[in-house]
Amino acid sequence: MGSDYLYRELKLLAMKFLDEAFDENSLLEEAKLLYDGKDPAHDFSHALRVYQNAREIGEREDAEMQVVILAAILHDAGSGPKLQERAAESEARKLAAVEDFLIRWNVSEGVRKKVLYAVEVHSFSKGIEPETLEAKILQDADRLDAIGAIGVARVFLTGGALDRPLYNPEDPFCREREPDDSKWNLDHFYRKLLKLEDGMHTETGKRLARKRGIVLRRYLSDLEEEISKGI
Repeated sequence: MGSDYLYRELKLLAMKFLDEAFDENSLLEEAKLLYDGKDPAHDFSHALRVYQNAREIGEREDAEMQVVILAAILHDAGSGPKLQERAAESEARKLAAVEDFLIRWNVSEGVRKKVLYAVEVHSFSKGIEPETLEAKILQDADRLDAIGAIGVARVFLTGGALDRPLYNPEDPFCREREPDDSKWNLDHFYRKLLKLEDGMHTETGKRLARKRGIVLRRYLSDLEEEISKGI
């Protein structure tokens, strides 16, 4: 999805929801700055993909689109490199940066609270069941970007950044051991990615996840076929 497309979407959002006229290009550029220094699996291109997922789900699920769009664009903004920073520090900085951004752009207090809630509970590692439709949509949209072809790419992008071995040579597919993705890159499929399809909240999210889940399982099957002779 190109930036020009997102500029047009934000202009429509501004005309419909925000109180004062503003330059939509400036809004997007300012949001992009909040992703400076992020690791490549959680950078602004990730935010744009999550935005695209969230917009598709939100429109089909009759959600409050101002909340959905702003939460998606800002959901990983404001913190440091996710692979390095401690979770509590990262979370506090992120929420403060998101709230400051929303205030500067004259977003109403009611919408700010909904956006901040969605951003706060979206993370898989927190294990929080979201209560609002918009927060459920953000979780679904973010998790969709962790599966399918892009999910495979992000797994190995992250593993390379952390200098993790590709797989456990004795049991690559976790058949006789618990997955440990702090040691083996491929274990992340079994610790997290293969579970995401069943955890989707919305009907649209479930439908999109089924398609991407097929891609994950096919990749693992193809990988096993290719490496099995060396095991």
